[in-house]
Amino acid sequence: MTPIPHVRSLALLALFAGPAQLLAQEPQIGNLYKCANGQSGLKVTKCSGGSPDVCDVELYRDGKLLNTVQLPKANLGDLMRMCQGSAPPAAAAPGAANLGQADANGFKIGDEVRAATAGGWYVGKILRANGDAYFVRLGGADVWKTYPTELRRIGPLNDQDRARGLFEVGEKVQVNFEGSWVDSKILTEMGMEYQVELPGNRTGWTTGQNLRRVAVAEKPTAQKPGEPPRPGLTSCAGKIEGRYASAGGAGPGLTIVFKSGKATLRMMGDEEEAECWMSGRKIFLHKAGETEDIPIDINDDGTLDTPMGEIRKKGGA
Repeated sequence: MTPIPHVRSLALLALFAGPAQLLAQEPQIGNLYKCANGQSGLKVTKCSGGSPDVCDVELYRDGKLLNTVQLPKANLGDLMRMCQGSAPPAAAAPGAANLGQADANGFKIGDEVRAATAGGWYVGKILRANGDAYFVRLGGADVWKTYPTELRRIGPLNDQDRARGLFEVGEKVQVNFEGSWVDSKILTEMGMEYQVELPGNRTGWTTGQNLRRVAVAEKPTAQKPGEPPRPGLTSCAGKIEGRYASAGGAGPGLTIVFKSGKATLRMMGDEEEAECWMSGRKIFLHKAGETEDIPIDINDDGTLDTPMGEIRKKGGA
């Protein structure tokens, strides 16, 4: 993966200034595109076809070769749209997008969006729509932009964006690097290319085909009071009631008071409360916010085996 050159020269845009006429299209190699001012033009002589895809472009002025530059296709599209070569797509028939309802891509007329130009991403407003093509008012110009390569929604990505292969700046991903998937992070974007972190404190550019999302672990659903911490457990209420304490004063002096499905544990001056659940001849004391329960075995003689020793039922609570 090699860095994509960034095009920031306003001179290129000034050279091809004129009404926006072209929808983004695959450049025809060797075809001279004559621009709207009648004096300028451009010819694409070759494209690398790699990642990133960079094209060699000849710039003409008054019929003479002015310069030869290399441009990523994302930037080339902006220049081509300022030249004459084909008309913009026919206006879409009245439909969801024209009636203020979101279209299949989740956009509607009047939405503010981010639109790509040779100088970066700018906020524009959708005026018309035709499939994936949107006529956008961008500053002082109205231009056609194509979703998702040149037009993005403002705000977090939705399912449609992700299905189209889009990733967010700052998103943690895995990148296919030298045949292995390694953890990475998206640093910035340009068109459909992403700059990512690489091993060895390096960075590189790649496409969405070499990226995959990292599954985000779902947070466990908070247990509601009165619900068992796991299936198969029933409340101790009415089954285990009363005060239980260490036999003959031995052990650490543990006392547990069972009452209406609750258990109050007292030991060495400390007191804690837990919910009491049971399955067969086993009791589980569950404290809110903890993943591990305190297991207690019910003995044949009615005594209870706890992790702190045996306790038996006492008279009174």
